[in-house]
Amino acid sequence: MAQTASAKAHSLHIENRSRLTASGVTRVDFFSETLITVQTADGRLHIKGEGLYIENMSAETGELLVKGRVLALSYTDGVRPTGVLKRLLK
Repeated sequence: MAQTASAKAHSLHIENRSRLTASGVTRVDFFSETLITVQTADGRLHIKGEGLYIENMSAETGELLVKGRVLALSYTDGVRPTGVLKRLLK
């Protein structure tokens, strides 16, 4: 299945495990010093680490800059549940 032209491209760049730049980010779902969860064009991205903080997030360009010690990255497909499904999963 081909991506539509309106879908934003998604990429990651990590420098020395202390600076992460991501493109194609549509929203930030959760953030703390040990976990940042964002929605991207390719699914939900979980950034695990120590002393993490969001230096910059541009809703217009979809660019995200995270600083801190990056320990792990993982993706999950789909979007978070809403409405009745969200209440059932609580």
